Amino acid sequence: MSESTARQPFGSTVVPIIIAVILTEALMYSLGSKYNPLSDDFDIANFLIDLGVFVTIAVAASWLYQRVFKLLRRKTTNKE
Repeated sequence: MSESTARQPFGSTVVPIIIAVILTEALMYSLGSKYNPLSDDFDIANFLIDLGVFVTIAVAASWLYQRVFKLLRRKTTNKE
C-alpha cells in the first residue's frame, strides 16, 4: 500500500461514495426517474442506467478528491 493511500483510506473510498449516492439520487430525481431497485420489480435497463450514473459520479468524485487532497497536501508541505 502506498503512503498516500495509507494516510487517507477514509477519503479515498467513503467520501466519493457518499457524494455519488447523493448526486445520483438528486440527478435521477431531477430527471423524473422513479426506479428503486430495492422495492420495484427488477428491470435490467433501469438498473444499468442507475449503476452507470453512480459509477461515473463516483469515479469523478474520487478523481476530484484525490486532486484536491494532493493540492492541499502540497500547500501544507510548502508552508513548513
